[in-house]
Amino acid sequence: MFVTVFLALGLAVSLWLRWRHQHRGLLKAAQQFPGPKTLPGLGNAMMFMCKPEEMVKIIKNIFVNYGDIVRFWLGPDLNIAVACPDELKVLLTNSKMSVKGPLYKYMADLLGRGILSGSGSEWRQHRKIAKPNFGKRAIENYTHVFNDEVSSLMEELRRKPHDQQFNIYRDIVNTTSYSVCRTIMGLTKKQSMNIPGLQEMIEETASIYKMIMDRMTKWYLQIDPVFWLTSQYQLLKRFRKLITIVGEDILKHRREHLKNIREDFKLEHMEMEEDGMLSVVDRFILSGELDQPTMEKEIFTVFTASQEASAKIASYLILMMAYHPDCQEKLYNEIKSIVGDSDRDVTDDDFKRMPYLEMAFKEIVRLFPIGAILQRTVAEDIAIRSGYLPAGSSMIVSIFHLHRDPRFWDNPDAFDPERFNPENTERRHQNTYIPFSLGPMDCLGRYFGIKLVKTICVRILREFEVTSQSSYEDLRLAIYISVVAIGGYPVILKKRNSTK
Repeated sequence: MFVTVFLALGLAVSLWLRWRHQHRGLLKAAQQFPGPKTLPGLGNAMMFMCKPEEMVKIIKNIFVNYGDIVRFWLGPDLNIAVACPDELKVLLTNSKMSVKGPLYKYMADLLGRGILSGSGSEWRQHRKIAKPNFGKRAIENYTHVFNDEVSSLMEELRRKPHDQQFNIYRDIVNTTSYSVCRTIMGLTKKQSMNIPGLQEMIEETASIYKMIMDRMTKWYLQIDPVFWLTSQYQLLKRFRKLITIVGEDILKHRREHLKNIREDFKLEHMEMEEDGMLSVVDRFILSGELDQPTMEKEIFTVFTASQEASAKIASYLILMMAYHPDCQEKLYNEIKSIVGDSDRDVTDDDFKRMPYLEMAFKEIVRLFPIGAILQRTVAEDIAIRSGYLPAGSSMIVSIFHLHRDPRFWDNPDAFDPERFNPENTERRHQNTYIPFSLGPMDCLGRYFGIKLVKTICVRILREFEVTSQSSYEDLRLAIYISVVAIGGYPVILKKRNSTK
C-alpha cells in the first residue's frame, strides 16, 4: 500500500514538474501581475469552493486586494481578470480575443459550439443566420404579440389575492416564453401551448444554468468520471432529451409551414425573407448549414437566451419598484401621463416618451447583468497598460463587479435610476457600463429583451402598486451565468383605484 501511494505521488509530482517546464513561458508571463497564492496542480481553484452567494464576495476581494488587473489560476489555466475601463473596449473588440474561454466547454456540453457557447466560423455563421430576427426592424413587428401575451399575464395577476406575496418571476417567465415562441420561433399560440416538454424546460432552466456554473467553478466537477456520479449529470442527460423533444416539435411545425407557404404562394427564399415571413427556425432550416441535432441545440439557445433573460430583468425591475416606493411613484406618474388609465397596448412611441423607464431599466441591468462574467481566450500576446496578456491565457471580465466598482459609481450597490440621467451619464467613463458586452460577441437579443421587459413592466405598474414583505437589504444574489435572486422575486400586488 505504501509503495503504491509513493509511486502515485511520484507520478503526480513528475507530471506537475513536466507541465511547469512545458509552460515556463506562461508561468513567467503570469509574474507580471499580482494575484493570490496558488496550490500545486489546483492553482486558486480552492478559493471558489464556496456557497453560490459567497462567490460574488470572493471575486470582489480579489480586485480589492490585488488591483484592477489580477491573475489567478484555475488548475493549469491562467486567467487575467481585467477591471480597467480604459483596457476593456480595446480588448473586447480585439480580433485576437474572438474565441470564448475554456470554461465555456461546460456550456457547450449542453448547447454545442453555437451562438451562446461557441466561437469561430460556426458561431459566426449561426449568429449571422439568426441576426435579422433580433434587429430593430424585426422587433417593431413584435408589438402586438408582446401586448397580447402581457394581456394574458395581467389576467393571471388579477386573480392573485391582493394581500398574498408570491414570486412574480414564475408568472413573467411564462409570458416571455410564449412571446419568444410566437415571434422568434414563428409558432402560433396554440402550437406554443402544445409543445411537449416546453413547460418542464421552462421550470428546469434555472437548475441547468446552476449546474453549468458549478462545473465552471468547482474543480472536481470538471473531472468527468466524478461528474458522471452526481445528480447534476442526470439533470444534464434529462435536459438533453428535453432539447431534442422540444426542438423536434418546433422544427416539424416550421417545416410544414415553409412547405405550405411555398406551395400556396410559390415564393422563393428571398421573397419570403423580404416579406418578413421567416422566423429564426425557418432561417436555420433554409440555410442548409445545420444538421438536425445542431438546429435543436440552437433553438434552445435562442429560446432560453431570450425568454429567461427577459423574465429575470422584468422581475428585478418590478421587485426594485416594490423595494423603492419613491422610484415606483415616479415611474407610475410617467406611465400614467403617457398611457392614461386604460389598459391599452403600449407602443414604441410610448417608450420613447418615458425617460425614467429607460433610466430604471439601465439601472437594473447595471446591478443585475445577464452575462455577469465573461471569459475570452488570448490567441496571441496582447500589449496592455502594465505588460501583456500572454497567448494561451484567458481574460476574465466581471461585468457584475465593474458595474459596482466604487471608483466609478457612488454608493455602487444602491438602486438609483438617476445615475442614468443625461448629466450623470455624460460625466461617467463609457466603458464602466457594458451590460451587453462589447464587440462582435455582444448580446444578440438586447433590443428584443428591452422592448419585452418594458411592455411587461408598463402594463403591470400602470394597474398595480407593488410592495414586498422583504427589503432590498434582504436580497441575496448568486451568479449562475446571469445574476440570480436566491430567494426569488417576492411581491404583493394591490390594484390601483384609478385603473380600468
